[in-house]
Amino acid sequence: MKTGSVLGLIGGVIALGIGAAGYSASTALGSLSQSIGYGEGAASLQFYRIMSVLLPVLGLIGAGIAGKRAELGAGLMGAAAVGIIWSFGLGLMSMVPATLLAIGGFLIFADGQPGPYDTDRG
Repeated sequence: MKTGSVLGLIGGVIALGIGAAGYSASTALGSLSQSIGYGEGAASLQFYRIMSVLLPVLGLIGAGIAGKRAELGAGLMGAAAVGIIWSFGLGLMSMVPATLLAIGGFLIFADGQPGPYDTDRG
């Protein structure tokens, strides 16, 4: 397994753990905001619920297929890293998984040699 894939898997698992906690917190805040009559807040939290699950899964899929399709895997990991920073801002809890995903995606993309299962290039 390539180093970039390992970094992507670690970043994706960390992002998924943080995303699960964020999903739970946004669900609690959404129900609280609906109970006090602030429906717009509950609607805006739906975006964060979707992104907190979708982006880590996208990064994990990219890390998983990087051995077979390196460019596609690196692109998915890079898109997940950019999406995490764009959605949640640049904070400690988003910077760690986004950095791991971005470095892993870059390493996979910069690797010019085909992987052990990569038969369509090289």
